[in-house]
Amino acid sequence: MSSHTIGADDLVAIVRAPLASDDKYSRGVVGLVVGSDEYPGAALLACDAALCAGVGMVRLVSSAAAEQVVLSARPEVVISPGRVDALVVGCGIPSGNTPTITDRLSRLPLNDTLPVVIDAGALAATPSIGGARILTPHHKELATLAREQGYATADPLEQAAQLATEWDVVVYLKGSHSVVVTPEGVAYELSDATPWLATAGTGDLLAGLMGALLAQQKKDTWSHAELARVAAVAGTIHAMAAQRISAEAGGGLHGPLHASELGRGVSAVIAQLVA
Repeated sequence: MSSHTIGADDLVAIVRAPLASDDKYSRGVVGLVVGSDEYPGAALLACDAALCAGVGMVRLVSSAAAEQVVLSARPEVVISPGRVDALVVGCGIPSGNTPTITDRLSRLPLNDTLPVVIDAGALAATPSIGGARILTPHHKELATLAREQGYATADPLEQAAQLATEWDVVVYLKGSHSVVVTPEGVAYELSDATPWLATAGTGDLLAGLMGALLAQQKKDTWSHAELARVAAVAGTIHAMAAQRISAEAGGGLHGPLHASELGRGVSAVIAQLVA
């Protein structure tokens, strides 16, 4: 597969404007298996991004403490089990907690074709998670996975390619210059994002945004190319939102941004695209 960039046509094709005939289910339900007692904020950030992306419902499966944190700030989030159209797993879950992940996944009606975004603490558990999977590691997380798999190369792009092929997944390699890799090759190279994005929590927002966009597509089956396109669109919107919030914070100049403010930028970008 040859490398592409994301253009306006891609953004408009993936971002879904609500219709007068829509309800919360037809607009997509995203399930978030994220957060923990140690990191409840990750659950809140992922939920916030999904809500700001315009999904019909966010269904959270987390620890009791994290669920309380989320509900106190976002009471529209649903914590009862039920159907989902896409899934996000791992944000704010400490590494090595595969039994916790397995237990939480068992509370949802899942299938092997469901699109799944796998992040942070769930990355190593990928072989035990079914579905049409997108992994979202940063370079250090990818290096750890590559070392555990015994890969000889130290090149991140080669590591991503090997992992994509071995696990039959799409890999969204996060960084100032993000790359989306499928088993067929490099699918997308994204424009450079603002370095101000390199703060805690921004990856949780990206995962929530990506899950929301996947849920809105309402697809029963997914190819690697389709998964890669949605992942790249999510990364582009994430970067555009960061540029907006960074400039706002700096009074017209790019300055430090708070991850908790990034959702507002996502909403503004989405509104611009559907207009």
